[in-house]
Amino acid sequence: MSEENEDEYEEKRKPPITRPPSMPPPSTPPPSIPPPATPPSPMPSAPKMDVGPRPAAPSPAPRPTPSIPSTASQVDTSTYQIEQKNKEINQLKNKLTELNSQTSNLNNLLLEKDNQINQLTTQLTSLKSSAENYQNQLNQLNNDKVQLQSQNQALQNQVQQIQQEFQEAQQQTMALQQQITPLQQKVAQLQEELSYKDRRIQELKEPKAVMPSTLAQQSTASQTPGFSGTPSYGTSTGPSFDTTASGAAVSTDRRTCPNCGASGFAIKEVEDKTKIVSYIPKPIYAKKKICTKCGYEF
Repeated sequence: MSEENEDEYEEKRKPPITRPPSMPPPSTPPPSIPPPATPPSPMPSAPKMDVGPRPAAPSPAPRPTPSIPSTASQVDTSTYQIEQKNKEINQLKNKLTELNSQTSNLNNLLLEKDNQINQLTTQLTSLKSSAENYQNQLNQLNNDKVQLQSQNQALQNQVQQIQQEFQEAQQQTMALQQQITPLQQKVAQLQEELSYKDRRIQELKEPKAVMPSTLAQQSTASQTPGFSGTPSYGTSTGPSFDTTASGAAVSTDRRTCPNCGASGFAIKEVEDKTKIVSYIPKPIYAKKKICTKCGYEF
């Protein structure tokens, strides 16, 4: 409790200073004493002297005779005054009791207020501590936010750099693909030439006894009506023709699928890119048949 509250508390506990009530005048005047019934006897007159006339002395002013109360009336007056004093004392006692009760109530109320003040002070201290903690957390969150923003900016810069590098890599890839396409074509051409040279080497490595028969076959093929006049190298898988007595060429090619037995228009003849017949004047591929029903190649 503060010093000001203690001073107020001490002042409230002091009993109030009561002034003595003024004595009210008696309601009944004291009884007056009657004058005596017989006047006193006159004094004997002195002998007259023959003296000249004297001036008359002024007569004194008459004084009021005080009334002397009797003993009974004084007792009655004292009794009345005592009764009045007792009444006043009782009234003051009642008032003092009431004031004491009010003082006690005020003291209790003051104690309650002091307890409330202490509780509020404790709550205020706790709230201040919580506010400081929240402020520290807020400052920490703000610092984290600033760090995350800086990290985000750095990541965005990295993403932009990576995207730029990716675009450059795509452009380089497209340029390389454009360079690869003619190279692939050249590689394919070189592979075809290499394959042709390998076959020529194999043909040149064959025994000499086989060479005349090969030349005979070529001369026979050159005499057939369907000969195109261009030399062929390797084995042809195209249709074979038999020459009848009338000189007409009859095709003996079979157009029936050996897998599913389909024939006729179900069999298509296409070029076999894996087999090259001739490179002069341009690459000529062998023929192969494909069944459109089952996909079998023969």
